[in-house]
Amino acid sequence: MTQDTLPTEADYLIIGAGHNGLTAACYLARAGHSVAVLEASPTVGGMTSTNATLSKAPGHYFNEGAIQLTGIFRVSGVAEELELQKYGLRQISVDPAHVQLAPDGSSLAIWKDASRTADELRRFSPKDARAWLDMANALAPIMDVVVAYMKSHPLRPFNREMAGSLFGAARHLKQVVGLRNMLTASHTEFLEETFETELPKGALAAMAAFSQMRLDMTAWAMIYLGVVQKVSNAMPVGGTGALPAALHRCLTAHGGTVHTDRRVEQLVVSNDRVTGVRLESGQFVGARIGVLTTCNPVVTLNELLPPGTLDTKLTARAKDIPIRKTHATSLKINVALEGRVTMKKHEDWRGDGLDLRKYLIAWHTLKEQDDAWNAVVRGQWPDPVPVSCAIIPTAVDPTQAPDGRDNLWLWSGVIPVTPEEPWDDVRDKVGDAVLRDSAQYYGGLDKLEIDRAVLGGPDLEARFNAPAGNVYHVDPLISRFGPLKPAAGLAGYRTPVKGLYLSGAGTHPVGGVCALPGKLAAQTAMRDQKKR
Repeated sequence: MTQDTLPTEADYLIIGAGHNGLTAACYLARAGHSVAVLEASPTVGGMTSTNATLSKAPGHYFNEGAIQLTGIFRVSGVAEELELQKYGLRQISVDPAHVQLAPDGSSLAIWKDASRTADELRRFSPKDARAWLDMANALAPIMDVVVAYMKSHPLRPFNREMAGSLFGAARHLKQVVGLRNMLTASHTEFLEETFETELPKGALAAMAAFSQMRLDMTAWAMIYLGVVQKVSNAMPVGGTGALPAALHRCLTAHGGTVHTDRRVEQLVVSNDRVTGVRLESGQFVGARIGVLTTCNPVVTLNELLPPGTLDTKLTARAKDIPIRKTHATSLKINVALEGRVTMKKHEDWRGDGLDLRKYLIAWHTLKEQDDAWNAVVRGQWPDPVPVSCAIIPTAVDPTQAPDGRDNLWLWSGVIPVTPEEPWDDVRDKVGDAVLRDSAQYYGGLDKLEIDRAVLGGPDLEARFNAPAGNVYHVDPLISRFGPLKPAAGLAGYRTPVKGLYLSGAGTHPVGGVCALPGKLAAQTAMRDQKKR
């Protein structure tokens, strides 16, 4: 339940009831502050919402924007510190993190334990198995540093955990230096020079599908492999919406409130300090201490702030926050099925009893993904559209559909954000093509469909108030992390406007379901309050 009656004032106002906004609100309320969360949509959850969205399949629940809980969430400390298990959050560990399929029935599972992945690779190439272990062993000490940094304030990262991780990396300096090419090489170059067989190339292209793969300095995306080999991802029982639901209950228990259908029209600033917000309805709500926004920073800085609030330099930087520079946006397809699909051909080939329906899978080759990115930067629709990941979530959590029925969803981050042919003109054609392609791997898919939703960038933009349908909020470029996210002078959560804080996917450390932007922004606000 959300509150119907808005307070006229609170210590902190939070704009956005996604998982980061609710996380920040919980930390602030737990510290004794009065907190009100304002959400434009009729429900809480934002991109982590799980809802029955198909009219012909009312009992089928789909994650609207998220995939699952990242490994970074599981080391963030948020679930433990906020006691989210007490508020209903149950997690199912997911390992392997990814399975890459080939048309002949062969496959490669990407396990948390790199030696298991290497064991599978030996069936194809002993050389690739050795290369995989070399890469995994070199990434391990790097990831201790990366994770320690992700958990820290981006402008003040040095703490005990960071010191320990740097010391550990220094002890393995020879291994770490072996990956120096990862910092400068293109994604395609790195994969082609490292592996000789197709399955590891295709897997590592699909798992980190962030930008055109031929650009220099895109091989850094292999860091994602280091994350999944450090800690496994998790699927919440009830879908990703179970996380904001647990956070909402936690917030309520600590006296905070959430108010849906309350769209903020403008931040109110007086004497260089934010004093509250004005809603679309015209109502003013005051903030005694501050306002924390979790919407896209492009929206906060260019639309919600009154013109002229930022100086000339920061105004220019705010306008140039990249949301279209990769030329790509997202495709999300949800399919409700009246029975259960099978993956018998690939499971028989493996012969190890692994239920492939339970895991994120992909099947397009490195060349297909490379070609697709090249098409995207020209504004053309790729053929085929590479599926970055697909899953049958009901194979892990049957509560998301009626008994005996499946849900399938597919996501691709490789469709054009500014296409030559408009999205509404190609929606059905793209959806049909992707599902025909998918039916080669999911047996029975072509016969069991009840209903589907084919969602492109414009749909995601409208649903989540996410400019360009950008699920990352800020393009995942190597130049936009840490002290440069979302822009120089605007990182570190605190803005030049006193009492105004940025959070959400557009701030350190990453997008995805990790909750650290919410936690770290709340800690920054409370630290400032203590200083005052």
